[in-house]
Amino acid sequence: MSKQTIETFFAGKNLVVPSYQRDYAWKERNIDELFADVEEALEVGGHYLGTFILSQQSTSAPVFVVDGQQRLTTLTMLLDALIGSLENADIRTVMRSTYIQHPLTGYKFQVLGENKDFFEAMLAKQNPEPTSAGQTRLSKAYQHIRLRVQDLVKQGGQPLLLQWLTTLTRMEVLEFIERDEGKAIRMFQTVNDRGVPLAKMDIVKSLLVYYSNRYLDGALDQSIATQFGKAFRSFNNVKALANEPGYQIRHIDRDSFREDDVLRYHYFAFNAAPFGVEAGGDYNATTESVLESFLKPALQKLRSDPQKLRVFIEAYTADLTGFFGALEALVQSTRTDRVNYMLLVVQDLSATLYPMLIRLHLMGWLQQTSSIDSRTLQSLMELVDLRVFKLRGTNPQADVFAITRGLGNTTIEQVVLGLQSFCNKFMPDALLTSRLVSEDLYRNMGLQRMLWEEEDQTRLSLQQPAADIAELSRLNAAGLSVEHVLPQNPAFDIASYGFKDAEEFEEHKHRLGNLLLLEKGLNSACQNATVESKVTVPTLYAASGLVSVKALAASRVGKPLGYKLENIEARSQSLAQLMLQRWPISVAAFANVPASQNEG
Repeated sequence: MSKQTIETFFAGKNLVVPSYQRDYAWKERNIDELFADVEEALEVGGHYLGTFILSQQSTSAPVFVVDGQQRLTTLTMLLDALIGSLENADIRTVMRSTYIQHPLTGYKFQVLGENKDFFEAMLAKQNPEPTSAGQTRLSKAYQHIRLRVQDLVKQGGQPLLLQWLTTLTRMEVLEFIERDEGKAIRMFQTVNDRGVPLAKMDIVKSLLVYYSNRYLDGALDQSIATQFGKAFRSFNNVKALANEPGYQIRHIDRDSFREDDVLRYHYFAFNAAPFGVEAGGDYNATTESVLESFLKPALQKLRSDPQKLRVFIEAYTADLTGFFGALEALVQSTRTDRVNYMLLVVQDLSATLYPMLIRLHLMGWLQQTSSIDSRTLQSLMELVDLRVFKLRGTNPQADVFAITRGLGNTTIEQVVLGLQSFCNKFMPDALLTSRLVSEDLYRNMGLQRMLWEEEDQTRLSLQQPAADIAELSRLNAAGLSVEHVLPQNPAFDIASYGFKDAEEFEEHKHRLGNLLLLEKGLNSACQNATVESKVTVPTLYAASGLVSVKALAASRVGKPLGYKLENIEARSQSLAQLMLQRWPISVAAFANVPASQNEG
């Protein structure tokens, strides 16, 4: 361990970020914090910049960055931007060979794997096109840094630029360097556990490397690191895909959704029984309890038998990596698979069902049917989520995770029976009908999916194809909202529309029969319009790209009172029957649904 300046730290080293490390993840706020650190150092004369944990097998070998790659990547980009703005060519050449690219040994800091060529081309001002989420973040970060450096030049010219470079290179860091990479990774966990919070995924990786290093002579160190690198990259891709306009998945696009959530999902779906340990039994498990109550006890139990320990670690890391990859594949499939688009983007599948969905995908069962139900398991997942988690609004975790845990030792028929029984238990037909007809559904999470089903059926009645993914994504990107046919705040005589008083209107205004899916722009335009105007003015309902909206308008044109209590009730009943036919529990009911609707 040694404390040294940035200048000393870079001297004589070729720093390398292994390909298994996470992608670059810093955002503008992180970069701005680094700038603030340098500004503070300018004022007070010094600043501690952080800790770097490194691994180097010999003095002539590359120095691998075990911890600190985010700061080092950003530092390299900042140094490059500062040095590149120097007018003095001699100083620029010397500093570039010291911090960026030595004429004999090459780049002082390298990002291995798929980002290596991109990073070097970016520093060479070749403006490479990003092809991954990590590369996009690198590009945005570099642009932000260069813009801030340009601003420094405007503020103080070359003197300020030199002052920044001098201050930055004299800032201090703490360096840990370890010959054995496995020990370096364990050191990374130890150092961070003393104050800087770590993601549980990082701690799990460190723990597995520790057991490999301690009990298996490091035989699995590289394999573990490589597998986790793949998992981290899959997750970065998942976040990028789920954030794309028109394909946004609300559950995944949340800032709080991190790798640790997928780690927890994997716990619920991992079959640990062949290794003599238990997993998935605690349906209230947190990432902390996954680590403390499952993984640590499992490793401790198996450490006395190196062969069993090795098999467990290999199986666990491979399955975890596959789990991340399966989630990436599912999110990617929303570009080509309409059912998955509806399930993940429109319906926003419940978090409790993600472990089952991902495991079924890994098993190759999602597209399979059974001898007792002609629907695919993919369609049954939609059924379960919509009926129980959305319309019932409950979250029976124990029941779901019981099915999920058993997937490794069951048949497709048993899974189908389990899902049907689950629906019968929590949302039988009578309760579903009652809820659809007589309850407030305005803020129900399943509402948009049901209204899209009305749209599909309306198009089918006109012998038109359902909206494809391109149209769905375009409409979602532009924005869709739920419209009240009779306005929420009536500026009309309630009695003339069939309501005996304001209380009865309040009871009905959020009913299914009074709700429509409509483009946000049109919804805003309709805000103060009467129902008669909505169905007749060409720039309102008639301007919608949704056929179901136009159909409702067409059915009400010419009516003195365009939409009344009796219309709300009749449409609620009609839509309730449509949903029962579209998402039945029994096979007999399903057999009556047109084949085109079975496809989602």
